[in-house]
Amino acid sequence: MRQAFWQRYPFRLPWQTYVWFGVILGLFGLIDQQPWHLTAFLVPPFGATLTLIVALPQQTVSQPGPIILGGTLSAAVGSLLALWFHGPLIAALAGIIVFLMLPPLGLFFPPGIAFAIFPLLVKTTPWFPVLSVFPFTVIACGSASFLSQHVKDWPSYPRGPSL
Repeated sequence: MRQAFWQRYPFRLPWQTYVWFGVILGLFGLIDQQPWHLTAFLVPPFGATLTLIVALPQQTVSQPGPIILGGTLSAAVGSLLALWFHGPLIAALAGIIVFLMLPPLGLFFPPGIAFAIFPLLVKTTPWFPVLSVFPFTVIACGSASFLSQHVKDWPSYPRGPSL
């Protein structure tokens, strides 16, 4: 008898992780609706970041160092280039630069490549790395670490020394 695809690759998370995911994305979405709109607060790589934290909590790319430092540095590269340029070719260049730059620094973080590309395709301010990416990554890693210590069945996070 042939198994369905979803039966061959089952993946389940504790229900609390779904609540956490929704609360964090919802809060950043809510902040993005406020009149003091200084930068983009909710961006697509945030969903990927949260998913890595709960789905692959012990992997190197999911640790606080690569997430916080790699993500913020990546956004800074894209934001710096966005001071002078915009468009898909420069966005691709930013992604390539970050892809080459992060691994030797020990900060490889796949959503970081999207953080570098984002400011070149969508209008953000130069403050995007500081006002959006940095706070989000700190809140995501900090709350996941806190919950892993205080909520039964929460995936253990982070592994070993955090930064």
